[in-house]
Amino acid sequence: MVEGVFSRAFRGNVRPIEIGRRLIKEIDANRSVDSKNRRVVPNHFLVHLSPADLESLEAVRNDLLSELVEAVKEYASDEGYHLKGSVSVAIDADSNMKTGRIKVSSEIRATGTTATIASLVLPDDRRLVLGQSELVVGRLAENDIVFDDSNVSRRHARIAPSTNGWVVTDLGSTNGTKVNGVVIGGERSLRDGDIITVGGHSIRYEAR
Repeated sequence: MVEGVFSRAFRGNVRPIEIGRRLIKEIDANRSVDSKNRRVVPNHFLVHLSPADLESLEAVRNDLLSELVEAVKEYASDEGYHLKGSVSVAIDADSNMKTGRIKVSSEIRATGTTATIASLVLPDDRRLVLGQSELVVGRLAENDIVFDDSNVSRRHARIAPSTNGWVVTDLGSTNGTKVNGVVIGGERSLRDGDIITVGGHSIRYEAR
């Protein structure tokens, strides 16, 4: 963990390298031995930070997540650990966390054949089941999700499928796009229960 985001000078309360070290500790603390005598470790990680710390990392968020995934895979390989599925890392804001603190939770998610059904719950409780096409949120009538509100830009945000689920991207909106109350700087991976806010309108993302 010496290149990319990890090697940059950073003035925030939480440095990217510290998050990487916490993931390594989480791996070692939760290893187990399966029926084939393999040392199995978690492959899904959720990093909890204070809202202020998460916002300070927003500019490097996507690069950081990619490097954390690679760091986990590299460490597991070096130590001879077995991963039962693909590695994923998410970062979320926790209002109960103090600035400068890091909490990591993890679990083993075996690769399976069960498909995840993703959907959006709109402010009027309508549910849109997500397929393979991206959706644009904004004020223009031709958008997929329309909010006739001056606080919403004409093309405000895009919700699109990705390799590991779905992502939301701010499209240069005037008032910004938030996920769980934190303004995103660009693309942001979504997880079950995330709240996307455009203008004064909230959309809940569900993946089950």
